[in-house]
Amino acid sequence: MIIYVEAKRRGCVPGEEDALSNIAACVELRRRDAVAVSLGGRVYWLSKDAYDAALLGVSAYRGREGVSFGVAGGVWLVEGEPKPAGPGRVLVETKWGREYGPFVVEEDFVFRGFLGRDVEVGRVVRYRYFLAPYRKDGTPLALSELRKTLLWRNYLSSVQRALLGSSRHGKREWWHIERMRPEAVSRFKVAWRDVADGFVPAVETTGAVPEHSAHYVVVDALEEAYYLLAILLAPQINAVVKEISAWVGHVEPSYITYFSIPKYNPACETHRRLALIGEEVHRRGIDDETTKRIQTLVKKLKCE
Repeated sequence: MIIYVEAKRRGCVPGEEDALSNIAACVELRRRDAVAVSLGGRVYWLSKDAYDAALLGVSAYRGREGVSFGVAGGVWLVEGEPKPAGPGRVLVETKWGREYGPFVVEEDFVFRGFLGRDVEVGRVVRYRYFLAPYRKDGTPLALSELRKTLLWRNYLSSVQRALLGSSRHGKREWWHIERMRPEAVSRFKVAWRDVADGFVPAVETTGAVPEHSAHYVVVDALEEAYYLLAILLAPQINAVVKEISAWVGHVEPSYITYFSIPKYNPACETHRRLALIGEEVHRRGIDDETTKRIQTLVKKLKCE
């Protein structure tokens, strides 16, 4: 048994609960059964109800943390929309470099991305733009290549000192962006907010890059993305996530690995039905009836 603090009693004077002698008068304590569970090398206490309904196990999917294109004072972030400036070129202005005014760069070095707060259930509702000395396949330029570009001549050569002074964590070179990789620019992804008390997932089909306030899973096809979207909205999963996220304050990339989620199998009727529901959610959002349908179907995820 473990004791949970449920609620303050009505009429409790603000501040009284701070005095140890007044805790009993201000706080109602209720006992609930709880189970200790080891997940990702940590031990969590789950309520017995959440534990009994959970789909704990091994997942076929691995979550990834988003790309840190919003760090270093906004060096990479583009203000507003890029404007055409000739064949293969655009006029941009960055959040950090407003003192430099607008400048011209190659269109190939402008990427579309989104923040965690741009993710709503089902879809990404807003996109941002950022600069990156990377090819469109998510691989970085060598310094010798970078120095031949307008991006270098018109901007990076001027802000090099700021980037040299920023964190090198997760980067091999000063012009690299942490966690920018081919997977981040893949076309089909399921992304979710980092700051939430349960999965807030969306299907992303344009190759837009999640920022580090969002996490993501790369999938092979659109139908698979819809399938995973539906599963991440299952009450059985989010009952657990709600309890463990309260300990760390985030819905971490590793959380998806805690659940028994099989790889999408188009030959499995249950998987196909979940994919159809995921498509509905992507187009129209979710309601209580849809949540109940998901709850029923995820009980039959394993297909022979």
